[in-house]
Amino acid sequence: MCLLYFTRVINKSDDVMKEKLTLTIEKETKKRAKKHAKVLGRSVSDMVEEFLNKTAAESEDYFTPTPGSAAYELANLIPESEKVDDYDYKKMKGEMLEERYGNK
Repeated sequence: MCLLYFTRVINKSDDVMKEKLTLTIEKETKKRAKKHAKVLGRSVSDMVEEFLNKTAAESEDYFTPTPGSAAYELANLIPESEKVDDYDYKKMKGEMLEERYGNK
């Protein structure tokens, strides 16, 4: 096993800030990654970043319901004004129970 260290860099040309990421991988995987990166004329960091960006994009697309599907219809039953990105389930449950049964 070995560690890959990535350094934090600010790219002056497009003001993109990069941050350090440490990965623990098998030694042979590291060797193959470096060899493959060299063949492609890229860095291992670039390859990992591209992979993570692609995976995240695919993941976001995966959870987007297809228009016309049952999931899409259900998601659109909730008015935009009532949708929340971050919610506290326990708090919401408590409020609903108090509303329904009163404060006992």
